[in-house]
Amino acid sequence: MEKLSFTLADRLYEYPCFELYQQFRPEIPVVFNEVLENRIDVDFSGEALVLTAVEKGEVVLQKEYDYQKKPLDKQSFKGFLYLFLCELFGHTLDWGTMTGIKPVKMAHNLLKEGLSPIQVKQNLMEKYQASEGKIELITGIAQREMGIIYPLSRKKVSVYVGIPLCIAKCAYCSFISTVADKKRTIVAEYLENLLYEVRLTGHYLKEKGIVADTLYIGGGTPSILDETQLETLLTALDEALDLRCLREYTFEAGRPETTNRRKLEILKAHGVDRVCLNPQTMNADTLAAVNRNYPPQAILEAYDTIRHVGFESVNMDLILGLNRESEEAFMSSLDQVIALRPENITIHCLAVKKGSAIKTATGRQVENPYSKVFCADIQKELGCKGYRPYYLYRQKYTQGNGENIGYCLEGKEGIYNILMMAEKQSIIGIGAGSSGKLYVPETDRFDRIFTVKDVKTYNERTENIMGKKMAQYEAFFNDRV
Repeated sequence: MEKLSFTLADRLYEYPCFELYQQFRPEIPVVFNEVLENRIDVDFSGEALVLTAVEKGEVVLQKEYDYQKKPLDKQSFKGFLYLFLCELFGHTLDWGTMTGIKPVKMAHNLLKEGLSPIQVKQNLMEKYQASEGKIELITGIAQREMGIIYPLSRKKVSVYVGIPLCIAKCAYCSFISTVADKKRTIVAEYLENLLYEVRLTGHYLKEKGIVADTLYIGGGTPSILDETQLETLLTALDEALDLRCLREYTFEAGRPETTNRRKLEILKAHGVDRVCLNPQTMNADTLAAVNRNYPPQAILEAYDTIRHVGFESVNMDLILGLNRESEEAFMSSLDQVIALRPENITIHCLAVKKGSAIKTATGRQVENPYSKVFCADIQKELGCKGYRPYYLYRQKYTQGNGENIGYCLEGKEGIYNILMMAEKQSIIGIGAGSSGKLYVPETDRFDRIFTVKDVKTYNERTENIMGKKMAQYEAFFNDRV
């Protein structure tokens, strides 16, 4: 396979080289200090930064950048490298040198410092060389999320309950999830251990006087639980957690074949007020191609049942790039979803990652079958129908170096999504694969708490895992609440 080598003496700049080059050529593996015919030489030895691109042993571009006026930190280096790569490849990037997955946080932090929206836009465009459109997008989202994030409270947390179990593995999925056996033995075992963690964690939080601000049950496919199991889990959460101040309670009923009226009635009775039904596409051929073996009509029927049971907040996901769908096919799915008028619509760009069936079968890296005009048309179409962006994040290896955007009708933001991406509140993760974040407002930092991803390992070592997690909670909360 073709590779590109960066040759440079200082390892400090290796990761900036890797992540920025990947934005231009994600299909090309990057290595360092290997003698290859295709390489970029980085030279700091003189009074200027010298970048030299070599292809098949021949110099194709060489540029000097004077950095003596200020120290060459990583961001400044990325700025010079970005200009060099733009000239090398003949095009710019909409996101400029922004390579992180949470660009909204940059706008949010500047607004919090007291800058006006205009100043924020000018600051970010100058620093990161991103397009005006992208900067306006993230600044607008940051402005809208402020009233949801603040005021901060040490006594409030969001809780995520993970159920990484599915009835089948979707071809695009790279998450560590387990396909349930026919007798559903692993589902029963997992629920038993999950309940242990729910009760232990809930008891600790109550002792500390900590309440749940939002509660999110995700997967996997949480609706894989049968009616009795679902009732048991929700009852345990009711009893274990202090839900008196709950602003949002979300349940992922993502696949229509695992969702029925009785389950939805149980959810409603326990206070769940937001349901995710995620078709990913309304195209029958694409559903079959990604191993979601149900007809589009099943999605419509499930949505109708959700509304009849009385839910007033519904999210629906679509993935741009599945099965190499045409622009017309994707817009057909979007139009059908918009016609249903869910409160939230999330548009994901397909990320072809290691661990997914698509990656294993095809070895595909990143393609860009869609024009910038088309991607702008998606946002325009949603805007015309009353949907506005309320949260955004990016992933590596996405179609066209794109982003994932959640849209909502007026006043119908998904609160947990905003809090998770803003990282201004502690997130308590419960269950296999759940990642917790313990927020320290004084330093605007957080400590991560990981749980093993594999369900089998979680089942075998629950008590040991919980011993370690409880020790981390105690060390964090003991002097802070």
